[in-house]
Amino acid sequence: MRLTRTEFQGQKERSSDMKDFLNWLIPIAFCISGIYYFWKSSNAEAEDTTASDGDEPQNKDDMTTEVQSASMKLLLEQTLKNVGCHINMCEEKEGEFHVTYQGEHFTIIYSEDSPYITIYDVAWYSAELIDIDNLSLVRQAVNACNQQNLATVLYTIDKDENCVNVHTRQCTIFGAYIPEVEDYLRSRLEDSFRQHHNFYRHIEAIRKEQYA
Repeated sequence: MRLTRTEFQGQKERSSDMKDFLNWLIPIAFCISGIYYFWKSSNAEAEDTTASDGDEPQNKDDMTTEVQSASMKLLLEQTLKNVGCHINMCEEKEGEFHVTYQGEHFTIIYSEDSPYITIYDVAWYSAELIDIDNLSLVRQAVNACNQQNLATVLYTIDKDENCVNVHTRQCTIFGAYIPEVEDYLRSRLEDSFRQHHNFYRHIEAIRKEQYA
């Protein structure tokens, strides 16, 4: 069958288009094959690395817990040092830091399983229980302090020493995710000093009212 000049020209153009298509497709096919081979090889190497010689892989949750607990202790210790706290190493116990900050002794309780820490400032005020008025005075001042959103003020009675002691306690979140974590911890420690000031101010105000 003979082709006309027009048919021959059309077939020639189609052949040229097919050749261009194959020239474009073949490199892409090689590229995809290479990527698949590389991905397959990488997965195989990762599996070989993960499988230890006779040891079972460690549980992922256990690994996460270890990192978090280590991070809490190390981050808290480093942050305390950075804000100017002296850590009393001789008093160190698991889950506790005993520190001195601006002359005040603090006990900081942390847990491996909690994002919270508790800051105690113990017995920063004491008064003899000579009469019931002293206890009433302390109780009123403590209640007034706790109207503010700062560290909680509380008191205990020491029957052996026949005195009342005043403390502050503050439970607060703590972690590396807190912006400006050093300023944050410093402010939490200084909340106790703010309550010292408030307590003495309320004591003075209550006394003035009593003797007015």
